Amino acid sequence: MTEAEFRAELASHGVEPYIAEWQPGRFNAEHAHDFTARGYVLAGEFTLTYDGEAHLQPAGSDFKLAAGIPHTELAGAEGTKIVAGRLPAA
Repeated sequence: MTEAEFRAELASHGVEPYIAEWQPGRFNAEHAHDFTARGYVLAGEFTLTYDGEAHLQPAGSDFKLAAGIPHTELAGAEGTKIVAGRLPAA
């Protein structure tokens, strides 16, 4: 998926994308959202850990995390820049 395709997907759901930039090594402790998180990694990388499994998200990858899933987030050594959107919980 390209960034343009990702943004088109968000638009098809009426979702306005936003940019998240994280400093190197930023760690977000375990939490869950009341929305389905969608993201496309523009630069750097980060690790999304849920269900006991770490998922490395390098630049150029996209991800979807359903609402209510406990997870952690860790930015890579160079930080990360993500275009993201919040979809209504299914």
